[in-house]
Amino acid sequence: MLLGTVVNAVHMVASRNLRGASMPVDAVLYTNIVTLIIFLLFRLPAIWQGVNYEKAEDEKSGNRDAAAAAMGVCGLLSLTIQYWMAPTHTLGGVNYSDEWHLALTLIGWGLAVSSVIAALVPIPAPARRETRAVHTFNQ
Repeated sequence: MLLGTVVNAVHMVASRNLRGASMPVDAVLYTNIVTLIIFLLFRLPAIWQGVNYEKAEDEKSGNRDAAAAAMGVCGLLSLTIQYWMAPTHTLGGVNYSDEWHLALTLIGWGLAVSSVIAALVPIPAPARRETRAVHTFNQ
């Protein structure tokens, strides 16, 4: 994250010096900085222990719902990005935010369907493992 922040800062400065503007790079840099700060906050001991990453998987009930919500939001974003980004990405009558229409549509539908599956399909209970004592014999 730190390397990405440095690269984005260099990219923003270069864009401003070479073409006089740096917008969409600004948003990428600021998003990267906010993400870096959030990740650093999660590493604070009080928060780290509160999240309890060592808890067993079957005890984490909210993970599936959170994953389904994130996939749904990203799917909707992928399906609609070319429409709400068109005002700032249309140059000379060409909507450059629609260049990857097929790929973004496939990714968007895949994420949307995956989110519905993740939210609705029940998770089977984990199989119980048998524990057996291991005997060693000296010969």
